[in-house]
Amino acid sequence: MEGTCDKGLLEYAIIRKTNPPPFLLKTYMLVDDPVTDTVISWNEGGTAFVVWQPAEFARDLLPTLFKHCNFSSFVRQLNTYSN
Repeated sequence: MEGTCDKGLLEYAIIRKTNPPPFLLKTYMLVDDPVTDTVISWNEGGTAFVVWQPAEFARDLLPTLFKHCNFSSFVRQLNTYSN
């Protein structure tokens, strides 16, 4: 599963002078944390992220920042931000 990110989330927020939605901030935190790179990380170009281990992502990481551990719900919410 890949999600796109044309600009850094913080750079986007500064340019737009808005606060990103909490879902995007939390997702960014998970992707950008080097500790989670075996489970979720930026692609080689840094323009998207990849969930390398969906089961572990849902079981171990989702509950740390979200109120659920459902990978499908995460993807559904992520899709609301796609172009």
